[in-house]
Amino acid sequence: MSPTGPATRRASQRSRAPVFTVGSPRSGTTLLYHMLLSSGGFARYRTETHVFNAIGPRFGGLHTEADRRQALEVWLASGCHELSGLAADEVRSVIERECRSAGDFLRLIMEAMVKRQGAVRWAETTPAHLLHMREIKAQIPDALFVHVVRDGRDVAASLARQGWVRPLAVDRDRPALAAAASWDWTVRRGRDEGSGVGGDYIEVKYEALLDEPHQTLRRLGEFMEHPLDWDQIQRVGIGSVGRPNTSFPGAASSFQGRWRTELSAEDARDVDAMLASTLRSFGYTSDATSRPALASRTLAYAARFAFRDALKRRTPLGRRLTDLSFFAPGAMAVTAEKLGGVTDAQGMDGGAAPSAESAP
Repeated sequence: MSPTGPATRRASQRSRAPVFTVGSPRSGTTLLYHMLLSSGGFARYRTETHVFNAIGPRFGGLHTEADRRQALEVWLASGCHELSGLAADEVRSVIERECRSAGDFLRLIMEAMVKRQGAVRWAETTPAHLLHMREIKAQIPDALFVHVVRDGRDVAASLARQGWVRPLAVDRDRPALAAAASWDWTVRRGRDEGSGVGGDYIEVKYEALLDEPHQTLRRLGEFMEHPLDWDQIQRVGIGSVGRPNTSFPGAASSFQGRWRTELSAEDARDVDAMLASTLRSFGYTSDATSRPALASRTLAYAARFAFRDALKRRTPLGRRLTDLSFFAPGAMAVTAEKLGGVTDAQGMDGGAAPSAESAP
């Protein structure tokens, strides 16, 4: 007779638990997510969901029928729904019947995809969910979290190119400093959030995924109790695994330490100094010494980021200002490659176009 004790039941539950890949933007969270999809067993879903950082805050946590109805209409009109491969009536029915929170909203939709595709489990890859891990854990108790961490200096160079972080007036001509401060605040907050979910949180370096994929994936596979065979993942090659955006093995080296050439000499020096302490706490090397002026700058940015985060979570004004542009009809490209396999359990072996997030 096969064992059926508590330890066996826990192992079985963990091997089917949802996995959230989270991290600072431009850190490779989608790269890892595509590795998971390529490993087999996960429902294929080729986009972020922004449920806890946008849908939930905008619609009051989805605790009332009116809020759930509004959230559902936004979702069903978006590319997020189209990429799920689910019928609108199916989603509407299960949300109206069973949803009572943002966690229910995400879980019910993802579980419907698992069932439709004949998969074993699901994963999710919204980077900003890094800041919501405790909330996610409270609402989806079996959730597992993988925090992908990349050298903050390279992230700063990438974020500065994108122009995603608004600088303080004093740094108007130096966006790299705002980007560096954003990475610093985000990964520190993420580690704090991770401490609140105990053994269901793990950190992995982006550089290790590139340089040592066999060993790194083996460690992650043990954490989530899922076979992550590098050779199998390469054969399937979903998204940024099959079509690297110049940031995968073979071209990876040019994207490590790139901050030294991407940033001006002055920005490189100051970004290194701003991040030295946090870099070392995550195992990166920095010989820089923090300077009082830069430390004060980092604190000023941190205060701004924290204020905006609290405003969104706790006030009616923040709720109204929560950005839903990601869900606007036509806001994302819904391609045949991204849709490939979402309704066919046998279609788990195709490639797809790279994601911008996976290729800093």
